[in-house]
Amino acid sequence: MSCLTRKLQQKLTRYVQKNSAHFSSTDPECIREELVNKGVCPSDVTTDQLKVIIKDAAVS
Repeated sequence: MSCLTRKLQQKLTRYVQKNSAHFSSTDPECIREELVNKGVCPSDVTTDQLKVIIKDAAVS
């Protein structure tokens, strides 16, 4: 499991909140791939971790 710091999680949550309309899919795996390809998210962040980030972004 990768080390997802609190600061990185907060940055990714804000990015997902601001850019959620630009994702081509709602599938967390696809969103993770898009974020990794854009260089926004490290490749060792897991899909499960991204699910938590997406959930936090939707609640905030």
